[in-house]
Amino acid sequence: MHVKRQIYTKVEQFLRDDDFIRYVMDCSPDEESYWVSYLSAAPQIRSAYLKAYDILMHLDECELLTPEQAEELKIRIFNTLRIKVN
Repeated sequence: MHVKRQIYTKVEQFLRDDDFIRYVMDCSPDEESYWVSYLSAAPQIRSAYLKAYDILMHLDECELLTPEQAEELKIRIFNTLRIKVN
């Protein structure tokens, strides 16, 4: 896991972060500990964090993304987790 150089303030920043995607989709205790600490260090980002988390957990139902954006994000998730798409 990489140490973040900046504090994310936008949903898009979280959704572009492979570590965040991996954390949400395949949570391990180490990942969870890191992101809990990250949130504790910058509580003002909680809203963006929760929206990004919700988007990833409910991607097929998300109204915040166009269908094209949702599909692009799914492909990115699969690539991040190294899942083959047929």
